Amino acid sequence: MAAALRQRIADLDQAVRGSTIGVARIIVGLMWLANLHWKIPPDFGESSGGGLYKYSASVTRNSPSAPFTWLTENVVLPNFVVFGWFTLLAEMVIATLLLVGYRSRLAAIAGAALSVPILLSVIYYDRADEWSWSYLLMIAAHLLLYATDSGASLGLDGALERRGTALARSIRFAGIGAVALGAVGLYVSRNLDFAGREMALVGSDAGFVNDAGDLVRRWELKFVWFNPLTALATIGLGVVALVSQRLSRLTMVSGVGFALLAVVILVIGDVSYVRDDASVQTVGTSANAAVWFGFSVVLLAAGRAAHRDRPTSPR
Repeated sequence: MAAALRQRIADLDQAVRGSTIGVARIIVGLMWLANLHWKIPPDFGESSGGGLYKYSASVTRNSPSAPFTWLTENVVLPNFVVFGWFTLLAEMVIATLLLVGYRSRLAAIAGAALSVPILLSVIYYDRADEWSWSYLLMIAAHLLLYATDSGASLGLDGALERRGTALARSIRFAGIGAVALGAVGLYVSRNLDFAGREMALVGSDAGFVNDAGDLVRRWELKFVWFNPLTALATIGLGVVALVSQRLSRLTMVSGVGFALLAVVILVIGDVSYVRDDASVQTVGTSANAAVWFGFSVVLLAAGRAAHRDRPTSPR
């Protein structure tokens, strides 16, 4: 009796620890996702002096590393559009892989590596309000995700390793997640044109005002944007994923559909985000693309693995 109780406690402890690691990985993935919207192609702020260019150019004035300054002045800034695309795509891939827990150890190492130039770029930024420990903790979080193999818990890596019902659960969760996200997107975008370039935010953009009435800081958790068309497309592909539990080939159809949706929105490049106060802000579309690529990765990888495991009938 006592031995059985101890075993149950041990099993519960292992499950809780695994889930904790998985949740931590998802939170780190959301951090990357929430910082994609202001990296806007095609010039990433070079013409206006804002956006990603603003932070990169500041290295020439304030930098903790002479070699990093040389690299910025002689390689990064003269080829800034190429650098911008590299940064955007790298952060998109890291966000996608961490959110769904696929190739998570590789994504964690990439995240730790990419955190280093971010630290060097902003640690001495002109406003001098950056907290250095936030970037050191960012590096540490990725190293811990690497060491704990975080994709084994609440992730596609674990499902691909366990196979069987774990693959079916992954497909089902992807379908449910897409339908739920699309429903929220449909709600927030209900007052927008059906297929226009104006989008509504799924996230938070609350402002804090000082005594002079100026907006001094925002609580920003900007994740994805929707108009009614993209919301309905997300719901529709999610429904297809759920139906594919009975018609297995539809899993691949839904996965390809999400991939195409991601490519289209990424090519569009930017949209107009309408805030609650009716002001309009231009944001990049890469966060949406990362989320839809995430659904696509889960459905295509899990669907392919499930198809391989399915017994073939004798001829």
